[in-house]
Amino acid sequence: MRDIGTQEIETDRLLLRRFTLNDTYAMYNNWAGDEEVTSHLPWNSHKSMEETGRYILQVCQTYQNPDFYHWAIALKEKEQAIGFLQAEIEKNTDCARLSFGLGRQWWNKGYMKEAVGAVVPYLFEKVQAERISACCEGNNRTAGKVLLRCGLQGEGRLRRAWCGKKGITDLLCYGLLRSDYLRLKSMQTLDIGSLYITNYREAGGLPLMNIMRLPEEEAFAFAGKLAEKTTSKNNRYGDYFARYYQKRKATEEWLYEKFCQGGGKPKNRHPIYFVLGEDPGFQTFYGTADSIRIPLRDIAADEISFTPRDSMHLKDMGMTEGIVWNKTAFLDMIEKSGKRVGEYIFSLPGFYGNPGSYIEVQLWNDDYLDAYINSNESTKEE
Repeated sequence: MRDIGTQEIETDRLLLRRFTLNDTYAMYNNWAGDEEVTSHLPWNSHKSMEETGRYILQVCQTYQNPDFYHWAIALKEKEQAIGFLQAEIEKNTDCARLSFGLGRQWWNKGYMKEAVGAVVPYLFEKVQAERISACCEGNNRTAGKVLLRCGLQGEGRLRRAWCGKKGITDLLCYGLLRSDYLRLKSMQTLDIGSLYITNYREAGGLPLMNIMRLPEEEAFAFAGKLAEKTTSKNNRYGDYFARYYQKRKATEEWLYEKFCQGGGKPKNRHPIYFVLGEDPGFQTFYGTADSIRIPLRDIAADEISFTPRDSMHLKDMGMTEGIVWNKTAFLDMIEKSGKRVGEYIFSLPGFYGNPGSYIEVQLWNDDYLDAYINSNESTKEE
């Protein structure tokens, strides 16, 4: 992480800046002395303006520490502080833990979302935090909505884990990883008209091929060669291949059946696999940057299918109903969700319910691949 301290951040309506002693009156009257505001915070409301002054003095003295991040949320038009936003740094995990509060007069006007939405990129891009987290007590649903709308994901509910001013409640936990933030950022400009699919492959593998298309004996022989060349984190082509082969065979039989039931017209029994958009995690997994991208717009709806994350994993978990979508049904779901394409993809639950999923894509007609295979082979010859 980079220790750069509390620097000024400007948004459309707000200025996030350092506190000064001149903020004493505003802080006390706008939120610190209001029991309704502090009822959801871990500290008690201030009993006097003098107490607020002492607190601000301590904050101002701590600004000399380069790993101290504590902003006054001020309205640009009036320059008065209406709330605060703090990020406590955990050096052993490179995590920034958020806490915030806002005066009642400014609730339900989008100010807190605007402030948190500005601090998240500051912490990831400038401070280079690896994780941002926040917790709120179970009765504070508004804070949870703010965090979700700023890209953090719900990571769990600790039941009756918080003893607050209104008694014992649940504790709601939210978080976002730097890798997920960068992935979300890369998908910001995605829309349905510009969608594409990306094929990643193993080192030593052939472009746009499926090993299940080979006769079983040839498939095992080729897997042995791949096992010698792979840079993947999971050598599925080594000792694990016999089990992998049977699981993949069963999965593709299920995919084929469900796709046909949903109106699909596959030209092959074994599809070529892609992800919707891109996912750098696959490049990390395979240990190679080798990939091919194909526009989605020209592929017929009955020749391509989609599943929420890895189809083999879904079948292993027994999740086999209603999750093999054709193109028309899938794009319709995105439009009805009211979310951006990237947000929709990321909001789907990943492995074991973890946030930050991807869409696996199965292409059932090789006619769309000829130009890319020839182009790839020409590039290698050069």
